[in-house]
Amino acid sequence: MKLDDLDERLVPELAGRLRRFVDAAEERRRRATASVRRRVAALADPATTAPLRRIDDRFAAHGPLALLRDVPQLGLLLVAAVFLAGAGVALEQSGSKSRAGQTQAASVVPTTLGPAPGTSIAAYVTATRKRAAAVSQLSPDGTYTALVSFSRYLTPSQTRLLLGDLEVRKVLAHVQLPSAEVLPIPVTSTLVEDVSVTFAAISKRKLRDRKEFLNLATTITGDTKEEQQFKLFYVDAARTAAKEAAAYGKNCACLFAALVRGKARDLAALPALSGVRAVDVGGGADDTLQLQPLLPEQKVTVTRPVTPAPGNGA
Repeated sequence: MKLDDLDERLVPELAGRLRRFVDAAEERRRRATASVRRRVAALADPATTAPLRRIDDRFAAHGPLALLRDVPQLGLLLVAAVFLAGAGVALEQSGSKSRAGQTQAASVVPTTLGPAPGTSIAAYVTATRKRAAAVSQLSPDGTYTALVSFSRYLTPSQTRLLLGDLEVRKVLAHVQLPSAEVLPIPVTSTLVEDVSVTFAAISKRKLRDRKEFLNLATTITGDTKEEQQFKLFYVDAARTAAKEAAAYGKNCACLFAALVRGKARDLAALPALSGVRAVDVGGGADDTLQLQPLLPEQKVTVTRPVTPAPGNGA
């Protein structure tokens, strides 16, 4: 069959089918529109929605659901209650973690604060910084006591400025003399006021001590070696007492350490301050802590034990 014969046979038929399809498009569009309208009307028809209403009437007409349907505000309160309950559980879990952190932190803090004789001071300072950082990580909001050693001797005003808002329980005083006492001074009111009053009282006591040492020296009249050694001891003690009385009688830069109490994260930040040499975080009550303070003049190794005298020195 030739191509011309195919064209004459097929083209007229295909053209007729195309015409019939185009002519029917308008009718199909009309039927689709009518179908959409019928479905929309059915959704609004009471007869159509009746099953849903029957379900609502059956399950939500009585009891708690009926109350929620009639008073929608109660639904909001219910959602809020669920939220608060979840928040409470989260806070309790957080508190449990915090208490666990405090328990772990308590197991790593010592009850003796300060370096023992023979200790490398550099190693001691490094160890205290690591322990303060560890306690801060385990229990940042936990409250601890710490022995803060200064890099130089400070006046009461300088000490208060250095320690900021930390609660100061006690300060340690020492006149820079080889045989001078290390005196603990409790702080019950304000640091500057309490220390100033105690300094004045210590100065008066040292003057009395000087007089007593001189009287003891005059009672030794013998010429033996032992007697002369005792006499020199009393004379030297009287001289030291006089120097301590003079130092404490004015605004003495005699404070070299403090026993403070604060949050672990605040204590761990103290070594970054100029003037703070070491922060030894401890555990237990203040009265049970053993203090071995570090004097500023000790640079390499702790050569002798430093033990605070009993009382407040006044």
